[in-house]
Amino acid sequence: MGRVALVTGASSGLGKGLARELAVKGYDLVLVGRRRETLEELAGELKGKYNVDAWAIDQDLSDLGKISELVGKVKNLGVKVNVLVNNAGMGIYGPLSELNETDIVRVVNLNYIAPILLIKGFLGDLAGERGCVVNVTSLAAHIPVPWFGIYTSTKAALANITDALRIELKPLGIRVIGVYPGYMRTNFHNNTIVSPTALRAREGPMGPVMDPTYVARRIAEKIDDPNFNGDVVPGFTYRVAGSLIRPLYPLIRRYVDRWFNRRYREIMGSMQV
Repeated sequence: MGRVALVTGASSGLGKGLARELAVKGYDLVLVGRRRETLEELAGELKGKYNVDAWAIDQDLSDLGKISELVGKVKNLGVKVNVLVNNAGMGIYGPLSELNETDIVRVVNLNYIAPILLIKGFLGDLAGERGCVVNVTSLAAHIPVPWFGIYTSTKAALANITDALRIELKPLGIRVIGVYPGYMRTNFHNNTIVSPTALRAREGPMGPVMDPTYVARRIAEKIDDPNFNGDVVPGFTYRVAGSLIRPLYPLIRRYVDRWFNRRYREIMGSMQV
């Protein structure tokens, strides 16, 4: 048995691309997602093209009671996880007053709590294999976005614990990589939960749209580098933006405040016509 990587959200987008890039590098893959048929199709492709082992496990990670079940299923495969990629995520967009409480809990569970429980569940494997954790967060983690604050706050929390665990787990030989992508050409925005008012106000990407294959390749390179233990911000434009967000946070917050107040008035005005 070679090196094994577990990738959540592997049925599409970045997760699917990352599974392929890791297979190219010889990793066996545990593919986790909600669409079993799609996962099995990908597993078959990876086995045939790259001569690696691949297993498909359909699991809804927003149901926290299923996390230990997933860990058990992986252990029953007889493999030890060298790389854990917490990629699965979900967006929710709209005024807090319009958001469904069940949806809020699902998003917080999937984006933040599930990665922590998965790291804890596979900690023994990761320490024994001197492994690597990858948490896919977002540059939006550092920006206060009205109507999108549930999502961005989960990513901010994930970013914080990524930094903390990088220090905490280093003595165990475990690397912890944070990934901060900008806009990618995926189904994320189509799958975002959107409230009725926000549905009328959705806008396109406000920045370069990157190919998830490019992003996946950058991440796979860092996973495969045993000396890398830091953050990945794919794309030159986004790297520059990422370096400026924190020092310029007060200005960014003021700008967002003015932008939202103007946009909010436009939206409310159009609804009254």
